[in-house]
Amino acid sequence: MPAILTHDLFGRGVLEDATALLNLRTPAERDAFLLGNQGPDPLFYLVVDPLMHKWSPLGGALHDAAPAEVLLAMREAALRLEGRERSIGRAYVAGFACHWLLDSTVHPFVYWWQNGLTSAGVEELDEAAAPRVHAEIERDLDEMVLFATTGRTIERWRPHERTLAASREVLAAVDKIYFYAALWVFERAVDPRTFSTAVREFRLVQRVFDSPSGRKRALLGTAERLARRTPFSLVCSMSHRARPEDTSDFDNRDHGAWENPFTHKVSHASFWDLYDGAHARVLTVLDELLAGELDLAGARALTADLNFEGAPTPPGERISW
Repeated sequence: MPAILTHDLFGRGVLEDATALLNLRTPAERDAFLLGNQGPDPLFYLVVDPLMHKWSPLGGALHDAAPAEVLLAMREAALRLEGRERSIGRAYVAGFACHWLLDSTVHPFVYWWQNGLTSAGVEELDEAAAPRVHAEIERDLDEMVLFATTGRTIERWRPHERTLAASREVLAAVDKIYFYAALWVFERAVDPRTFSTAVREFRLVQRVFDSPSGRKRALLGTAERLARRTPFSLVCSMSHRARPEDTSDFDNRDHGAWENPFTHKVSHASFWDLYDGAHARVLTVLDELLAGELDLAGARALTADLNFEGAPTPPGERISW
């Protein structure tokens, strides 16, 4: 990811500058930009929908694919729209680019923590537990970012109320972008309602996970552990806690050395170093991405061929799903 709050707050932190650059004029366009900051992550939540879950792999495919192709396809799809939908689509694609920028910058750091924890020799805390460990790291960072940037916890900043705002008009426009992008990048025709359904399911899951007191989280976590016969709960690792702290166990505020698991480059950057570095690149990325003359070679230079995971993607590599 990073998780839902970090992406939303990152988008809000650049909204004023993005509004000026993109000339965002309406609440729908601003909502589309902030929704775009969640990137393809809503698609993962299609797994809870019995009729649409078959399209959930699209989220992973977009994370793994060559980012230059994905971003250009999204941009081209937005340009195919007409009237108000085109301006909404353009705003969404700009937010989507912000999601890629933050993900590709921070994800190697998260994976470094994840790999260290799952290889530490703790019983049952192995690679099979990686998704829960990943979610736990990102939740802890999410809680830190929320308090550090707003001075609030989820008691006063509820994820299901503050994020994923989008009208039917916005969702209808973005549905079309995903339909065309999936067709062009993966040669797959997805259900035309794929993204709007995913957002609704994401909203539902966030409401279910909402537990400022911790009581519902504990109940759901116990039920999950019993049902799955595991000591670790994905629900507990994704449900935000009311934690009034501006630090995290995973923020690397002491600037210790860590190794990018994809490039093996050693860094001493903290989470905030990475976050601020991504923030500083937003306007340049958006300006270049939305420039009419940007071609595939330019997009590859812009993205450095780093996908949403922060991993290099070989030229011409095709992702199947």
